[in-house]
Amino acid sequence: MRIVKMGAAALAAVSLGACSLDLQNPNSPTEVAVTSSPDGIVALGTGLQARYLASTFNFAYAAGLVTDELAAGSSALISISDAEQGLVPPGTGIADATFNSLYRTVRTADDLLLGTERLATAFDAGTRSGLRTLAFALKADAIGQAMQAYQRVPVQTFGLDTTTYVARDSALRTVRRLLDSATAALSVPPSGFFNAQVLGPQVSLPNTVNLFRARYARMANDWPAALAAANLVSRTVVSQLTFVAPGVNPWVNVIGSTEFAWPRQSFRAALETGDRRATFFLDTLVRQSGRIGTPLFGWAIFPQANPQAPLPVYWPDEALLIKAEAQVQLNDLAGARASIDSVRTDCTRPGPQACLGAYTGPATAGDLLAEIYRQRRAELFATGLRWEDTRRRTQIVGPIAGPATPAGGQRCWLPYAIGDRNANGRVGGDGRFVSNVPADPAEPAASPTSPATCTF
Repeated sequence: MRIVKMGAAALAAVSLGACSLDLQNPNSPTEVAVTSSPDGIVALGTGLQARYLASTFNFAYAAGLVTDELAAGSSALISISDAEQGLVPPGTGIADATFNSLYRTVRTADDLLLGTERLATAFDAGTRSGLRTLAFALKADAIGQAMQAYQRVPVQTFGLDTTTYVARDSALRTVRRLLDSATAALSVPPSGFFNAQVLGPQVSLPNTVNLFRARYARMANDWPAALAAANLVSRTVVSQLTFVAPGVNPWVNVIGSTEFAWPRQSFRAALETGDRRATFFLDTLVRQSGRIGTPLFGWAIFPQANPQAPLPVYWPDEALLIKAEAQVQLNDLAGARASIDSVRTDCTRPGPQACLGAYTGPATAGDLLAEIYRQRRAELFATGLRWEDTRRRTQIVGPIAGPATPAGGQRCWLPYAIGDRNANGRVGGDGRFVSNVPADPAEPAASPTSPATCTF
């Protein structure tokens, strides 16, 4: 049961090492011990959600710093203020922690899938389907986040001492296959035991799976599939993972630490007058000049006074914005405008609420897409998704010297994790170690006169 008790902050600090992801700590349960008993597998299902909390935080934190969302607070390390200017050298904690935590989530999901295969008859059908759906879905999103942070990523890691990094299109196919498997597993409704004893109390597994399906179909430009999946996501249900003391939301943990990062005041300036999402995310009464003079607001969604503030898995209106984008791409401009208005005029649904008037701008496809991305920037703040959006819109502008505010992303990718570079490989015929990890991709050295094009 040690897995259950590990807090997200502690999980985030554990080093991954080689990409085989094997447990080596003699004081921790072995893979066989964990996956050979029903209690161990149930504990693993709970522990997987804690690992996902840590990895999705690390991804969103890194993405926020290298875009135009977050900046270093006054007490932050110099590496954090470097990152807010797009500078992330190899071996930096941001780059390594993101990779390590994402692949801990992948490894834990693989262990859970193995355990539910080994002991298939030890569980009723509904408990087994819930555990497997959870594993497939969170593994898919972890790899999906990895491919938004790194140019190439491993997708086959289970039971391997070394692994190969694959290109984005291959990784995206793997993510979507995993979500197909989650959908298939979910054909058997999860049991009451699974929903009450394993799944987080504020998580809707069907909505989570369908939202992920829509998210990654959109990334693949598969617009019919994105639209179909988005239509299956409830607009009145939000999935978020909660923290039971002594577990602490990692965003709250970094607010006063050497990793101190707060929202840039420029985020508020980019919103329309009266947009309620400003006060949902920001405490505009708390202001600070950051480590290098960047104007910052405090957090409202992750208040330091509430260490157990929940962390969203997704916000419901993300599905509406995916739907709107799919409708534009499928030439249903009237439908897209209606979907946009549903987001803009939302005053009641859970999560961020714009509570603005309907869209009154031009209704060409290009104008509607621009409005969709404006709404995504406001709605999906601090989820990490802003980084991918800046790539899709060719808004990677290169490093911006602080405290100036970038107008998008400042780098295409993070450098690969040093630990995996040093452990994942083979000894060549000349006796030298040859790493399987690719060379770090080239990044814009300075802010270009026109946006940089990222190589996938």
